[in-house]
Amino acid sequence: MSNFMGALFDSAIAGTRAAGRLLPQHCALCTVPCADALVCAHCDRALPRLGPACPRCAMPMQGGALCGKCLARPPPWDRACAAFAYAFPLDRLVVAMKYRGVFAYADFLAHALWQSIAHAPDIVVALPLAPARQRARGFNQAAEIARRVASRMRLPLVAGLVRVRDTPAQAALPWRERGRNVRGAFAASPVVAGKRIAIVDDVLTTGATLREAARAATAGGASSIEVWVVARTL
Repeated sequence: MSNFMGALFDSAIAGTRAAGRLLPQHCALCTVPCADALVCAHCDRALPRLGPACPRCAMPMQGGALCGKCLARPPPWDRACAAFAYAFPLDRLVVAMKYRGVFAYADFLAHALWQSIAHAPDIVVALPLAPARQRARGFNQAAEIARRVASRMRLPLVAGLVRVRDTPAQAALPWRERGRNVRGAFAASPVVAGKRIAIVDDVLTTGATLREAARAATAGGASSIEVWVVARTL
């Protein structure tokens, strides 16, 4: 993302927030008045924020130690970061943003993710949707989150991955079939070569899609890979 586009995006976000302060707001989860906040203080405290977690897969781990699964079979990325557990009531915000395009929720979710990030890469990459799915939905939820996080961190958001094979939606498949479904679905563009990259998605469940994306980025010459997600399925 260029400095000009980043400044333009920041200006648009600031304008949205300024408009919100002039209008009465209601909590997105319980509908009580909450000034200019997306969720009220009570609901905000109820959100399932992640505590100490495994640095490779973002599963909760006492003291933030590496989990046994990652010790035995580490994923094809270097670090993982998640802001929340994918559980009620956070899942309501993610679903509304993902399937109904409520971009005010993307602002809130991206801000929470940004607060959880400990390392700055060279570039940020949004996990691409299959073209047919993006046409049907009209947007890519990962790109909406990635754009906001990259803007906050003053990092370039680049099209570092392309979807080279259309696949059925992962959510519709049993967990054991998801790895096979996305095998070979991605390719890296030359821009990732030699770069420390962060791949952004909304939810990390089995990790099958992000594994394939990370493998493609590694094949494309990325020097290190992080995955950043709003929520981790436990």
